[in-house]
Amino acid sequence: MRYWITILTLLLSVSTLCQASVSIKEFKHQEFNPSAGKRFAIPVKIGKPGSIKVVIYSSDGDVVRTLSSSYKAKAGTYTLSWDGKDEDKTIVPNEAYIPVAKLYSGKKDKPNFVYDSRNTSGGKEIKINPNLNTQGHIDFTLKRPSRILARAGIKSGPMMKTILDWQVRGSGRNRLAWDGYDQDKMVNLAQHKRLALLVTGFELPDHAIITNGNKSLSYTVWRKTKKWPSVMPDFKKKPLERNGQRISRHYYLPRSVDIEPRVSLALGEKLPLNPDGLPIVTKPISLKVDMHKDDRWAMKQSLYEVAFFLDYEFISEEEQGYVPLTWRWNPAGLKPGIHVISVNVSGFNGQVGVKSVTIFVPKQL
Repeated sequence: MRYWITILTLLLSVSTLCQASVSIKEFKHQEFNPSAGKRFAIPVKIGKPGSIKVVIYSSDGDVVRTLSSSYKAKAGTYTLSWDGKDEDKTIVPNEAYIPVAKLYSGKKDKPNFVYDSRNTSGGKEIKINPNLNTQGHIDFTLKRPSRILARAGIKSGPMMKTILDWQVRGSGRNRLAWDGYDQDKMVNLAQHKRLALLVTGFELPDHAIITNGNKSLSYTVWRKTKKWPSVMPDFKKKPLERNGQRISRHYYLPRSVDIEPRVSLALGEKLPLNPDGLPIVTKPISLKVDMHKDDRWAMKQSLYEVAFFLDYEFISEEEQGYVPLTWRWNPAGLKPGIHVISVNVSGFNGQVGVKSVTIFVPKQL
């Protein structure tokens, strides 16, 4: 009985291998610079004769470019070359792009065999242990190309700086340049005794191609010019685990949603200034929170909350936040001197925007 089970298992394995008549072989490199005229070689292996196509997809699933062989190939390995341009001959922005190989071995318009690494890889959550060196740089190592988020803040307090906002990075040693300060240059977080440093991310699908060197075009602007829609996923239909490993929810989010919202924080009243130009607060004031109009759509894709902090300690929160928002704050009991008010606007999809202002409280308060 065991003998026949073994034979059946071998036959099924052979059948699976026969069905995999097109695949993409490993790349020599992960990244290239199309702005410098470089090209990227994509080796495709086919097990049956036919015509080969490689469709380049964006991280949001848009068809960027279709590469085709001009001949009917025999079984073997062939290389298709991509110049890093889309169908309109525009050099693509710095991002990760996924090649999908297709083999047409008959007369049908549909491919007979497809190799799409997104079906079997990508999204795996990774654990990162960052090292903050003496120069303030953040070092970490990746086993595979990944999309990374790096933030700094105060333990049990506010998030104060997004250092890297879900950007792609290649495998191996990585270094993030950071001056150690918060977004508004008010405090050196790297030297703060309560520094909280978060570096997290998820793996990209196999054979992801990372482009760099394009300084003139952002990914968001590029997609807008193409009028490609951003569609929120239905997480009920998305697997959040593969082979016993968690798949990050951020893997499925549109890039236009996974952002750091640009937040503003202003005092509602016009106040006198001290010699250093800081507003003098002697009585209750209004704190007005708003958000850049271009970021509101992304934040509206989930609930979000608005939290206030004084000198990096929590003081108040609107759990079901909205903007513009005005909050009345009473400074009674504060010690004389300089104080920092910070606000975090945090979406349930993981976005966090931060803004801080400095005030001065005189002795007579």
